[in-house]
Amino acid sequence: MLKRSTPYFQVPELLEHYWTPLFDQWNECILMVDQSLSIYKSNQCWQRFMESEIEGSVNHFDRNLTTYLYPEDVFQLKQLLLKGKPIERYRIRLMNPQHQLFWFELSATNLPIETSSQYWCLQCSDQTQNIQQQYLQAAQQRSLTDLLYRLPIMLYRSRNDRDWTMEYVSRGCESITGYPTKALLNTPLYGQMIHPDDAEQVWAQVQSAIQNKNMFFLNYRIIQADQEIAQVQEIGQGVYSDSDMVLGIEGVIFPSVINPLVIVHQNN
Repeated sequence: MLKRSTPYFQVPELLEHYWTPLFDQWNECILMVDQSLSIYKSNQCWQRFMESEIEGSVNHFDRNLTTYLYPEDVFQLKQLLLKGKPIERYRIRLMNPQHQLFWFELSATNLPIETSSQYWCLQCSDQTQNIQQQYLQAAQQRSLTDLLYRLPIMLYRSRNDRDWTMEYVSRGCESITGYPTKALLNTPLYGQMIHPDDAEQVWAQVQSAIQNKNMFFLNYRIIQADQEIAQVQEIGQGVYSDSDMVLGIEGVIFPSVINPLVIVHQNN
């Protein structure tokens, strides 16, 4: 069982009025500090965070928050506290006694004690798992974006009209069509690029697949920006509302014959 450490600093008597034993039941760390971030009061959650240093040690853990704050965050937090205004959901980094890094969201309330020093009640909520997940998702998204940029394929979402008006196209569109992304978005350009002899067949096959809620597989010609004719393949499907209304089409367009050596060369 954890033992509450005797603070190095004498707790001002008035500070006790703002403390409640209920803080020990919270899952957030509660600290009462002054403007130098000296810790006067802390709850059990904070002491569990410090547990690795308390156990097996005859010394009390450091009673100044700056010891555990990530160095870059110390100055910024002190500057915010000096303004004397409440702080909501400010992100800080803390290192435990084993130097493991944790992310917290901090809220701070100024305690109206008439002394020469300012005192604050800090509420710190551990967000480490959430932040790590966000970083992982961001890294995965960057990897996916980089991959889509390098590969000669065009992901798209379009309206179900004869112009195939594009609402989204990936950056690979330029290697397929010769046109940049901006030229294709919200314009009839892609529909105009489909070879006139293939346009009706493309329309009919897509509409048949949409009616039957199937994927479609197309092989047709487009006229690229340099007026060269290119053979492409397309795989896609309809996007539907809960009431089965067709909201659009999503899919991928790529050259009919993709040489793996070309992909390797482009990736390098």
